[in-house]
Amino acid sequence: MIAVKTTMTLRTFIFCDICNPQGVRSIEQRRSRKELDRNGRRICDGRSWVEGGLSEAKNNGWIAKPNGQHICPICQKN
Repeated sequence: MIAVKTTMTLRTFIFCDICNPQGVRSIEQRRSRKELDRNGRRICDGRSWVEGGLSEAKNNGWIAKPNGQHICPICQKN
């Protein structure tokens, strides 16, 4: 018998507190070619999340409010 040591990876996600307060993470596949278009057919419902920490989220246009809320770029425009 061979013993194999495995290392678990820690994955971090940030969810938008406006459009995704329940923290649903599903892969979004839009049929519309417009990046910010929330109309038309899509497989998921458009809830925003980002894989990574706060610095990655901020690099992608997210903001973190002083009260701890994370807001995605799409909700910032609404």
